[in-house]
Amino acid sequence: MKRLAYRRCAAFLAALLTALVAAPRHAFSEARAAGCGLPQAAFCENFESGPAAVSDRGRGNELSRTRFSASRYAPSLSTGDGETFWAWEGELGMMDGEPDVCRPGLPTFFLPSTDTLVCEPNATIGSGYLLGIVGSQNYGSNGYRIRQPFDFANRTGRIVFDADLSNDPILLGYLSVTIAEDPTPTPSWDLNGRGPNPRNGLMIVFVSSTIDVHDVRDQAMTTLSGPVSTPPSQRGHLSRVELRLSRTALEVLTSEPSPDGLTFGAVVSRRSVTFPQPLTFTRGYVTLVGHNHATWKYAITYAGLPRPMPSWNTYWDNIGFDGPAITNTREYEIPDAGIPSNETTIDEHPPGTFTTVLHHGLSLGYTIPDGENATGAPLTFSNVSMAGATRARLVFNGYYQGHDNNEQLRLGNGRLRYRINDHPRHDRAFTPGEIAMLDEPGQTGGFNHSFDIPLSELHDGDNSVRFSTLNIESGYPNAVVNLDLLIDFDPDPVFFDSFELPGRQDSSR
Repeated sequence: MKRLAYRRCAAFLAALLTALVAAPRHAFSEARAAGCGLPQAAFCENFESGPAAVSDRGRGNELSRTRFSASRYAPSLSTGDGETFWAWEGELGMMDGEPDVCRPGLPTFFLPSTDTLVCEPNATIGSGYLLGIVGSQNYGSNGYRIRQPFDFANRTGRIVFDADLSNDPILLGYLSVTIAEDPTPTPSWDLNGRGPNPRNGLMIVFVSSTIDVHDVRDQAMTTLSGPVSTPPSQRGHLSRVELRLSRTALEVLTSEPSPDGLTFGAVVSRRSVTFPQPLTFTRGYVTLVGHNHATWKYAITYAGLPRPMPSWNTYWDNIGFDGPAITNTREYEIPDAGIPSNETTIDEHPPGTFTTVLHHGLSLGYTIPDGENATGAPLTFSNVSMAGATRARLVFNGYYQGHDNNEQLRLGNGRLRYRINDHPRHDRAFTPGEIAMLDEPGQTGGFNHSFDIPLSELHDGDNSVRFSTLNIESGYPNAVVNLDLLIDFDPDPVFFDSFELPGRQDSSR
């Protein structure tokens, strides 16, 4: 009885705290205020509380790291010349209609370490919103994974968000959404959905006048057919998007662009898909992705801009989904390497005038060695709590450029090796699906990894991991980036022993 009373009290306090935190600073429509427009929201983020507290920041800069895992990915020659997943700085306001400032007092250019911002309202987006500045050229992406899983078992689940859906011309940039069975850091980098693919998942890509839907099973991607109508868009204006997903079907609905980011018309069905075979999962992770196709290359030629464009900028608000609130996971992340490095380009702008441009940027990933006795430098997850732990997963992007004798990309008998703390090394073979994905045309060697690691090798406090490879070697070093540690825990012992609220996030993250 005491335990039940504790639970009821905790549930009341949790609901009260949630209501207080979610209270908006700016007036917006009643439908938006009520759990991102969902009758029973399991997750909702409307950014009305402003930038995350400094103690709650990580790879996502001003985005709450307890709610989102941020990733950056550069697939074009990801390593080489002393750089690893290098991305350069971005800039705001180059396209007609898009905001030229996030809020007063910020710089003109934004390095990858500061490319994710929670912005103040403006004339066309009248409430706080999330800005993602994607500076990585040639198919680079910024991903924002919701750390809380989305469950749609035995029902049609709803995922909602507001976003600027404009992508004209498409060669500059666009956005996508992925629902993946695993906590995938970087689900697809390219216009056509080429890898690194999730193991199992759906990719919904807002491209040009259509909405592509890719069904991925064991790394292999199938593009699905189905009726589609052009989603209306306008640069600098948000549209309401709703995804309705079950094991057997997906429907994508969007509204007309909002004039003020506060009032939205009804959502209209734009794309319907019936899966040839039911999905193999009913619980997964939602990732919002901004893609830079090649802004610097095409901004003058295809967008008519007076000079090259450093970044593709994405705008998001009122992100949520319904269903059960699954909050029994703690996550920890390793920061990006953040090593400064500059590059130059020689560009013709205006026509007939050649200009040398210096690009400031950062190397974000960590190279790892190859060889029988090779051991990478330790990378550390800080302040880990193992209280009530029932499962641990290591999540990251790997980049491997193995070649066979014909100089084709192959993994062959290659192995990924990792060592947790001072425990013996583990050798991980690549799955048939991973090997087959690399053999597909257009692949560049990138992988999404999410695999279980022994709980017995982890402890409270700081935990290190070292990576290396065996028999995977080419002229480009192997590397890892976007590293997370996920701890599933049983909330009952934590609640009973320490009187913490069930599912409470660990404040040390």
